[in-house]
Amino acid sequence: MKAKVLAPAATETEFAKHALNKDDFQYEGALPKYHTSKEMAGFLLDLHDSEKTVGIVDGHTYEFQLKDPLFNYAAGSSTRD
Repeated sequence: MKAKVLAPAATETEFAKHALNKDDFQYEGALPKYHTSKEMAGFLLDLHDSEKTVGIVDGHTYEFQLKDPLFNYAAGSSTRD
């Protein structure tokens, strides 16, 4: 089984409106940077179509990056002493 992980940053959705229990929330002016849901959907397709495992948005630059797994695992290791 192969899993892929999409790690977004701030994304313009209805979530903030519901989370803050407001009738309206404007991302523009409230956040310095964010992606639209359409941009995030494009990132998801890029990840799906790639051989990479992780799609991540850099929290400083908001640039989308495709990466190999970020943490190595101990294949074949045993927890027995």
